[in-house]
Amino acid sequence: MLESIVLRRVLLGVAAVAGAGAIVLALLLADTDNTDVSVTGNAAVDELIPPRGAEVLSQETVGIDLAPGYDARLYINGEKIPEDQVRHQPNINRFTFRPDQGKVIESLQAEQNCVVAEYWPQASGPAEAATFSWCFTAA
Repeated sequence: MLESIVLRRVLLGVAAVAGAGAIVLALLLADTDNTDVSVTGNAAVDELIPPRGAEVLSQETVGIDLAPGYDARLYINGEKIPEDQVRHQPNINRFTFRPDQGKVIESLQAEQNCVVAEYWPQASGPAEAATFSWCFTAA
């Protein structure tokens, strides 16, 4: 009787340790690579904000981080974001928009949102613009 109780406790302990090990292993093996091949292969685009396919809140900042020497214009769900509502951080050449009351977009729509960024070399101007688009989900 005593042997079966000890055996049961040992087996439960082993099962708990194995379960914890499986969870740790799953976390270590999870795909945490956020590399977007289309961004990596584009010399002008450094980062998408939020990344393609991300899940964010409805007031999340949206934008694009470009290589030095580029300017951008943002469209979210087809709506052109006015220049005076786009925050430009010249030291990192990031162009962002945060939805808020009184802005052209007060909150991101539930479910899918898509962004189109027009970008161009500052030396040549918007006539040489290219576009980059991506989508993400807002809750």
